[in-house]
Amino acid sequence: MPTLTLKSLLLFCALALAQHALARPVTVPVKLNYQFVENVVRGQLFTGEGNSADMYADEWRCNVLTLSNPGIAGTSDGQLLLEAGLTAQGGTPLGGSCIPLFTWSGVIKTQQKPVLSADGMGLAFQITSLDIEPADPAQPMPPIMQQWVTAFVNPVLESLSFDLKPVLGATQGLLQEAIPGADKDIQTLVNSLAFVGIGGDSENLTVTLQLELPEAWDLAAASSESFSESELASWDTAWQSWDAFATWLIKSLATQSAVRNPELIQALADSLLEARYDLRQALAENDQTRDPVRDLFVKTWDRLTPLLQQELANSAELQGAQFLGFMSAVDALMAVDEVADQFSVKFDSGTLRALARLINPAVTDAELDYSTEVDPELRKLLGLDPDFEATLDGTDAADKLWSAPLAFLIPPAEAAQLDPALVKKLNRWVPNRSDVDSYLTAMQLLLDAIATRGLEKGKVPQRFFPVYEHLLLATAWQESCWRQNENRNGQVTPLKSSAGSVGLMQVNQHVWRGVYNIKSLVDDISYNAKAGNEILIHYLADYAIKRKEHELGGGADALARSAYAMYNGGPGHISRYRKNTTSKSLKQIDAAFLKKYRAIRTRGASAVKSCYGS
Repeated sequence: MPTLTLKSLLLFCALALAQHALARPVTVPVKLNYQFVENVVRGQLFTGEGNSADMYADEWRCNVLTLSNPGIAGTSDGQLLLEAGLTAQGGTPLGGSCIPLFTWSGVIKTQQKPVLSADGMGLAFQITSLDIEPADPAQPMPPIMQQWVTAFVNPVLESLSFDLKPVLGATQGLLQEAIPGADKDIQTLVNSLAFVGIGGDSENLTVTLQLELPEAWDLAAASSESFSESELASWDTAWQSWDAFATWLIKSLATQSAVRNPELIQALADSLLEARYDLRQALAENDQTRDPVRDLFVKTWDRLTPLLQQELANSAELQGAQFLGFMSAVDALMAVDEVADQFSVKFDSGTLRALARLINPAVTDAELDYSTEVDPELRKLLGLDPDFEATLDGTDAADKLWSAPLAFLIPPAEAAQLDPALVKKLNRWVPNRSDVDSYLTAMQLLLDAIATRGLEKGKVPQRFFPVYEHLLLATAWQESCWRQNENRNGQVTPLKSSAGSVGLMQVNQHVWRGVYNIKSLVDDISYNAKAGNEILIHYLADYAIKRKEHELGGGADALARSAYAMYNGGPGHISRYRKNTTSKSLKQIDAAFLKKYRAIRTRGASAVKSCYGS
């Protein structure tokens, strides 16, 4: 065995240290679906009438070769399949006119291999095969056309390109904003960004973006500075910035897609509600040892990614480049955050605002501010009437509340006997055992009147009226025991959960921010009841009934169970009541609701007395 000399030992140590300092590559797939690629090709080349492009035309337009109506698909190994109509006419110019010799039409089909441009900042498409088929097999292609295709079509198709600089620039800018640490270290990371390969399948063309994380970087000090003191002055600042950004983003996407794709609008609305229910859960847990925004961001990004891909498919080149840059930048940020904990990526207002400006450079800080004002556009996005009725207040409000006919729910004589001042009393009434009967009677009058108003909207089909009536009463029981307030240390205090749910219907002020007036939810039992009722009708009619939960087992009761599950957990919980995979805690919540729902159906308001020891 050879002797290990001092020189060889030093060489071994040097090599070991060099290996330790080697960069760790992190790759990010940048996906371009073929519909978007087709949009780019149409925008670059097929700009003539009827999506056409003249490949060749002499000055007399006697000899013309035209492509039209392109379609693009992909192969399993990521090559482009381009198919387009091919028409030609040939002739001899003579004395300012044209002596026609032939006209011909068919289809040209090419297979093109995507390659990185020489500077690595774009895509080009090399033709690997080309085939021409006549529209009429009995009419062969004139010999001159092969020369025309070689001379005029091939160079044009190979000149098609896609600029990747916006993707790279967006990613560089976001990483510089979001990753803490010394400027030279971050610049090293940013400078390492490069496109290193192309692949794909029959669905997407994929360009690989790579960055390098040096192993030897010591970021321990940087990680303790992940958020500025102003950003983490309170836990509220972080989640409010997130909520404002998520709301702005989803509203912006929905506005851009409003005419094209109603299904995408619905999916975006669901994503926003799911993000806010996630926020509600995070606030309930109140774990201030963790960054609340990181987990919220990851969950919402997972939901939005396929929706953004749909939007990309419908985008023209400029808008699509913005979307692509935005998605790639976020994916890169997520990749760094996942593999390099020491970076402690900042998901603060600065990062979120930088993200917003990747899609809309003109967005203002005011548009990204957190606000509790009712937003008609947000209500419309969520499928609600843009103008929610203002808070009912005082005698005039009580008269308005009880003026509508109460139909079969309440005998008219009984409704007429209701003292308008009772609405004000309910706003401060905390029942005890001695007055529970009178309290529940008054509350049933309120809830029945609210139900009547809900039915007048016409969203609930008549055959499901009983389901809806019992759903409203059982939900108010489940959420608050039919109470707006509680007695806390001798003070009448509105019911409020640790996650921000308030009042009779426990309407969450974070989930429904911008949808309802938060002060009115707290101060006015009738407003709170109407808000909760609107949410229930929305989930019952627009989700449970529309998606036919009652036909999947459980009958009409399944509609109530499904609607309440969404009221409790968001649109994604529509079917949790019938799934074996539902968590034990949620099953317990759903079982408690079903018990109350059935008790209301058989015993009415008297069943709620069990809340008060009766």
